[in-house]
Amino acid sequence: MLALPESQIDLAKVKLTIDHMIDPSVDVNAYLKQLDTMAAEVRTRFPANPSSRDKLEALRTYLYQAGPWNGNQPFAYDMADLNGQNLRGRLLTNYLSTRKGNCVSMPMLFLILGRKVGLDLSLSAAPEHYFIKYRDEAGKVYNLETTSGAGFTRDVWMRQQRPMTDLAIKNGVYMQSATDRQTVLMMSVALLEFYSHEKREGPRVGLSVMLLQHSPNFVPAMLHWANASLRMRQSEFEGKYPTPSHIPLELRRRYMELAQENRYWWDKAVSLGWQVPPPGV
Repeated sequence: MLALPESQIDLAKVKLTIDHMIDPSVDVNAYLKQLDTMAAEVRTRFPANPSSRDKLEALRTYLYQAGPWNGNQPFAYDMADLNGQNLRGRLLTNYLSTRKGNCVSMPMLFLILGRKVGLDLSLSAAPEHYFIKYRDEAGKVYNLETTSGAGFTRDVWMRQQRPMTDLAIKNGVYMQSATDRQTVLMMSVALLEFYSHEKREGPRVGLSVMLLQHSPNFVPAMLHWANASLRMRQSEFEGKYPTPSHIPLELRRRYMELAQENRYWWDKAVSLGWQVPPPGV
Protein backbone atom coordinates (compact mmCIF):
# COMPACT_ATOMS: atom_id res chain seq x y z
CA MET A 1 0.00 0.00 0.00
CA LEU A 2 2.86 2.39 0.76
CA ALA A 3 4.27 1.71 -2.68
CA LEU A 4 1.11 2.94 -4.41
CA PRO A 5 0.96 6.40 -5.97
CA GLU A 6 -0.57 8.86 -3.50
CA SER A 7 -3.73 9.19 -5.62
CA GLN A 8 -4.40 5.45 -5.40
CA ILE A 9 -4.18 5.09 -1.61
CA ASP A 10 -7.56 4.11 -0.16
CA LEU A 11 -7.38 5.11 3.49
CA ALA A 12 -10.47 3.13 4.47
CA LYS A 13 -9.01 -0.03 2.98
CA VAL A 14 -5.63 0.64 4.58
CA LYS A 15 -7.10 1.10 8.05
CA LEU A 16 -9.35 -1.95 7.79
CA THR A 17 -6.49 -4.08 6.44
CA ILE A 18 -4.34 -3.09 9.42
CA ASP A 19 -7.27 -3.92 11.72
CA HIS A 20 -7.50 -7.32 10.03
CA MET A 21 -3.78 -7.93 10.66
CA ILE A 22 -4.44 -7.30 14.35
CA ASP A 23 -7.78 -9.14 14.44
CA PRO A 24 -8.13 -11.72 11.63
CA SER A 25 -11.90 -11.93 12.20
CA VAL A 26 -12.31 -8.46 10.66
CA ASP A 27 -14.17 -8.70 7.33
CA VAL A 28 -12.57 -5.88 5.35
CA ASN A 29 -15.08 -5.89 2.49
CA ALA A 30 -18.09 -5.89 4.81
CA TYR A 31 -16.79 -2.87 6.72
CA LEU A 32 -15.94 -1.07 3.47
CA LYS A 33 -19.57 -1.46 2.45
CA GLN A 34 -20.70 -0.18 5.85
CA LEU A 35 -18.56 2.93 5.45
CA ASP A 36 -20.00 3.57 1.99
CA THR A 37 -23.52 3.24 3.41
CA MET A 38 -22.71 5.66 6.23
CA ALA A 39 -21.32 8.21 3.78
CA ALA A 40 -24.48 7.94 1.69
CA GLU A 41 -26.55 8.56 4.82
CA VAL A 42 -24.51 11.67 5.62
CA ARG A 43 -25.08 13.01 2.10
CA THR A 44 -28.86 12.74 2.56
CA ARG A 45 -28.53 15.39 5.26
CA PHE A 46 -26.98 17.94 2.87
CA PRO A 47 -28.98 20.99 1.82
CA ALA A 48 -29.15 21.90 -1.86
CA ASN A 49 -25.79 23.09 -3.16
CA PRO A 50 -24.01 22.40 0.13
CA SER A 51 -21.01 24.43 1.19
CA SER A 52 -18.02 22.85 2.84
CA ARG A 53 -19.35 24.04 6.21
CA ASP A 54 -22.76 22.47 5.44
CA LYS A 55 -21.05 19.13 4.81
CA LEU A 56 -19.01 19.46 7.99
CA GLU A 57 -22.10 20.17 10.10
CA ALA A 58 -23.98 17.26 8.51
CA LEU A 59 -21.14 14.88 9.38
CA ARG A 60 -20.87 16.21 12.93
CA THR A 61 -24.60 15.77 13.47
CA TYR A 62 -24.62 12.28 11.96
CA LEU A 63 -21.83 11.05 14.21
CA TYR A 64 -22.18 12.94 17.47
CA GLN A 65 -25.83 13.91 17.95
CA ALA A 66 -28.43 11.32 18.91
CA GLY A 67 -31.20 10.88 16.38
CA PRO A 68 -32.94 8.38 14.10
CA TRP A 69 -30.03 8.66 11.66
CA ASN A 70 -27.79 6.79 14.11
CA GLY A 71 -30.43 4.84 16.02
CA ASN A 72 -30.19 7.38 18.86
CA GLN A 73 -26.75 5.95 19.62
CA PRO A 74 -24.16 8.61 18.73
CA PHE A 75 -20.45 7.93 18.54
CA ALA A 76 -18.66 8.99 21.72
CA TYR A 77 -15.42 8.77 23.64
CA ASP A 78 -14.91 5.57 25.60
CA MET A 79 -14.97 6.87 29.15
CA ALA A 80 -14.10 3.40 30.46
CA ASP A 81 -10.69 3.71 28.78
CA LEU A 82 -9.78 7.34 29.36
CA ASN A 83 -6.10 6.98 28.47
CA GLY A 84 -6.70 4.78 25.44
CA GLN A 85 -4.73 1.84 26.82
CA ASN A 86 -7.05 -0.81 25.38
CA LEU A 87 -5.52 -1.86 22.05
CA ARG A 88 -8.92 -2.82 20.64
CA GLY A 89 -10.01 0.76 21.14
CA ARG A 90 -7.62 1.76 18.36
CA LEU A 91 -9.45 -0.42 15.83
CA LEU A 92 -11.89 1.32 13.53
CA THR A 93 -13.96 -1.85 13.50
CA ASN A 94 -14.31 -1.78 17.30
CA TYR A 95 -15.42 1.87 17.13
CA LEU A 96 -18.01 1.06 14.48
CA SER A 97 -19.45 -1.86 16.46
CA THR A 98 -19.41 -0.29 19.94
CA ARG A 99 -19.67 3.43 19.03
CA LYS A 100 -17.07 4.04 21.74
CA GLY A 101 -13.68 5.26 20.58
CA ASN A 102 -10.53 7.19 21.42
CA CYS A 103 -8.14 9.69 19.88
CA VAL A 104 -7.03 7.12 17.30
CA SER A 105 -10.26 5.53 16.09
CA MET A 106 -12.41 8.68 16.31
CA PRO A 107 -10.37 10.88 13.93
CA MET A 108 -9.87 7.91 11.59
CA LEU A 109 -13.63 7.50 11.09
CA PHE A 110 -14.16 11.25 10.74
CA LEU A 111 -11.37 11.44 8.16
CA ILE A 112 -12.64 8.51 6.11
CA LEU A 113 -16.30 9.56 6.07
CA GLY A 114 -15.42 13.21 5.57
CA ARG A 115 -13.31 12.41 2.53
CA LYS A 116 -16.13 10.29 1.11
CA VAL A 117 -18.60 13.19 1.33
CA GLY A 118 -16.25 15.73 -0.20
CA LEU A 119 -14.55 17.43 2.73
CA ASP A 120 -10.91 18.49 2.55
CA LEU A 121 -9.58 16.74 5.64
CA SER A 122 -6.24 15.39 6.76
CA LEU A 123 -4.92 13.64 9.84
CA SER A 124 -2.55 15.39 12.23
CA ALA A 125 -0.67 14.46 15.39
CA ALA A 126 0.06 15.87 18.81
CA PRO A 127 1.85 13.94 21.58
CA GLU A 128 -0.03 10.66 22.14
CA HIS A 129 -2.93 12.06 20.12
CA TYR A 130 -4.44 12.33 16.64
CA PHE A 131 -6.83 15.03 15.43
CA ILE A 132 -8.17 16.43 12.15
CA LYS A 133 -7.13 19.36 9.97
CA TYR A 134 -10.06 20.82 7.97
CA ARG A 135 -9.57 23.17 5.01
CA ASP A 136 -12.52 25.27 3.85
CA GLU A 137 -13.22 26.66 0.37
CA ALA A 138 -11.14 29.76 1.10
CA GLY A 139 -8.15 27.61 1.98
CA LYS A 140 -8.25 28.40 5.69
CA VAL A 141 -7.21 25.45 7.88
CA TYR A 142 -8.85 24.61 11.22
CA ASN A 143 -8.15 21.99 13.86
CA LEU A 144 -11.04 19.66 14.70
CA GLU A 145 -11.03 17.71 17.98
CA THR A 146 -13.00 14.57 17.19
CA THR A 147 -12.95 13.34 20.78
CA SER A 148 -15.14 16.35 21.57
CA GLY A 149 -17.73 16.57 18.81
CA ALA A 150 -15.19 17.65 16.16
CA GLY A 151 -15.18 21.13 17.66
CA PHE A 152 -12.78 23.80 16.46
CA THR A 153 -9.57 24.02 18.51
CA ARG A 154 -6.78 26.58 18.26
CA ASP A 155 -3.13 25.61 18.01
CA VAL A 156 -2.42 27.33 21.31
CA TRP A 157 -5.09 25.27 23.08
CA MET A 158 -3.73 22.07 21.58
CA ARG A 159 -0.24 22.93 22.80
CA GLN A 160 -1.55 23.72 26.26
CA GLN A 161 -3.25 20.35 26.46
CA ARG A 162 -0.40 18.41 24.87
CA PRO A 163 2.94 20.15 25.46
CA MET A 164 5.31 19.92 22.50
CA THR A 165 8.50 21.65 21.52
CA ASP A 166 8.86 24.23 18.76
CA LEU A 167 11.56 21.99 17.29
CA ALA A 168 9.17 19.05 17.00
CA ILE A 169 6.66 21.22 15.13
CA LYS A 170 9.38 22.62 12.87
CA ASN A 171 10.53 19.08 12.03
CA GLY A 172 7.00 17.92 11.21
CA VAL A 173 6.65 15.60 14.19
CA TYR A 174 3.44 17.34 15.31
CA MET A 175 0.69 19.69 14.10
CA GLN A 176 1.23 19.06 10.38
CA SER A 177 -1.40 18.10 7.80
CA ALA A 178 -0.39 14.57 6.86
CA THR A 179 -0.30 13.41 3.27
CA ASP A 180 -2.16 10.17 2.55
CA ARG A 181 1.12 8.25 2.58
CA GLN A 182 2.02 9.77 5.93
CA THR A 183 -1.47 8.83 7.14
CA VAL A 184 -0.75 5.21 6.26
CA LEU A 185 2.30 5.40 8.51
CA MET A 186 0.21 6.90 11.31
CA MET A 187 -2.37 4.15 10.91
CA SER A 188 0.43 1.57 11.10
CA VAL A 189 1.32 2.63 14.65
CA ALA A 190 -1.56 0.45 15.89
CA LEU A 191 0.20 -2.53 14.35
CA LEU A 192 3.46 -1.57 16.05
CA GLU A 193 1.56 -1.39 19.34
CA PHE A 194 0.02 -4.79 18.66
CA TYR A 195 3.46 -6.34 18.07
CA SER A 196 4.68 -4.69 21.26
CA HIS A 197 1.73 -6.04 23.25
CA GLU A 198 2.34 -9.53 21.86
CA LYS A 199 6.10 -9.23 22.52
CA ARG A 200 6.83 -9.87 18.84
CA GLU A 201 9.93 -7.73 18.74
CA GLY A 202 11.29 -9.02 15.41
CA PRO A 203 8.18 -7.99 13.43
CA ARG A 204 8.08 -4.71 15.38
CA VAL A 205 11.61 -3.86 14.28
CA GLY A 206 10.89 -5.01 10.72
CA LEU A 207 7.83 -2.77 10.45
CA SER A 208 9.74 0.14 12.00
CA VAL A 209 12.49 -0.27 9.39
CA MET A 210 9.95 -0.21 6.56
CA LEU A 211 8.13 2.85 7.90
CA LEU A 212 11.39 4.77 8.34
CA GLN A 213 12.36 3.94 4.77
CA HIS A 214 9.24 5.82 3.66
CA SER A 215 9.58 8.63 6.22
CA PRO A 216 13.04 9.00 7.83
CA ASN A 217 11.71 11.36 10.53
CA PHE A 218 8.78 9.20 11.63
CA VAL A 219 9.29 9.35 15.38
CA PRO A 220 6.84 6.59 16.45
CA ALA A 221 8.82 4.03 14.46
CA MET A 222 12.06 5.27 16.05
CA LEU A 223 10.64 4.85 19.54
CA HIS A 224 9.29 1.39 18.80
CA TRP A 225 12.62 0.31 17.32
CA ALA A 226 14.45 1.67 20.38
CA ASN A 227 12.10 -0.10 22.78
CA ALA A 228 12.17 -3.38 20.83
CA SER A 229 15.98 -3.35 20.87
CA LEU A 230 15.93 -2.81 24.63
CA ARG A 231 13.52 -5.69 25.17
CA MET A 232 15.55 -8.04 22.97
CA ARG A 233 18.72 -7.13 24.84
CA GLN A 234 16.99 -7.79 28.15
CA SER A 235 15.51 -11.12 27.10
CA GLU A 236 18.59 -12.41 25.27
CA PHE A 237 21.26 -11.25 27.69
CA GLU A 238 20.34 -9.47 30.89
CA GLY A 239 18.31 -12.35 32.24
CA LYS A 240 21.09 -14.84 31.47
CA TYR A 241 24.40 -13.13 32.29
CA PRO A 242 25.24 -11.25 35.52
CA THR A 243 27.31 -8.59 33.72
CA PRO A 244 28.23 -7.85 30.08
CA SER A 245 31.68 -9.33 30.73
CA HIS A 246 30.03 -12.74 31.25
CA ILE A 247 28.53 -12.71 27.76
CA PRO A 248 30.35 -15.19 25.45
CA LEU A 249 32.61 -13.47 22.97
CA GLU A 250 30.65 -14.71 19.97
CA LEU A 251 27.48 -13.01 21.33
CA ARG A 252 28.94 -9.68 22.40
CA ARG A 253 28.56 -8.11 18.96
CA ARG A 254 24.84 -8.83 19.05
CA TYR A 255 24.62 -7.35 22.56
CA MET A 256 26.41 -4.18 21.46
CA GLU A 257 24.30 -3.80 18.31
CA LEU A 258 21.08 -3.95 20.33
CA ALA A 259 22.44 -1.42 22.84
CA GLN A 260 23.52 0.91 20.05
CA GLU A 261 20.17 0.66 18.23
CA ASN A 262 18.32 1.48 21.43
CA ARG A 263 20.42 4.55 22.11
CA TYR A 264 20.62 5.71 18.48
CA TRP A 265 16.87 5.76 17.81
CA TRP A 266 16.03 7.26 21.19
CA ASP A 267 18.56 10.06 20.65
CA LYS A 268 17.34 10.56 17.07
CA ALA A 269 13.76 11.09 18.28
CA VAL A 270 14.95 13.57 20.91
CA SER A 271 17.04 15.43 18.31
CA LEU A 272 13.85 16.04 16.29
CA GLY A 273 12.18 17.67 19.28
CA TRP A 274 10.32 14.71 20.74
CA GLN A 275 10.16 14.60 24.51
CA VAL A 276 8.75 12.15 27.02
CA PRO A 277 5.10 13.17 27.53
CA PRO A 278 4.28 14.37 31.04
CA PRO A 279 2.12 12.10 33.24
CA GLY A 280 -1.50 11.95 32.14
CA VAL A 281 -0.80 12.73 28.47
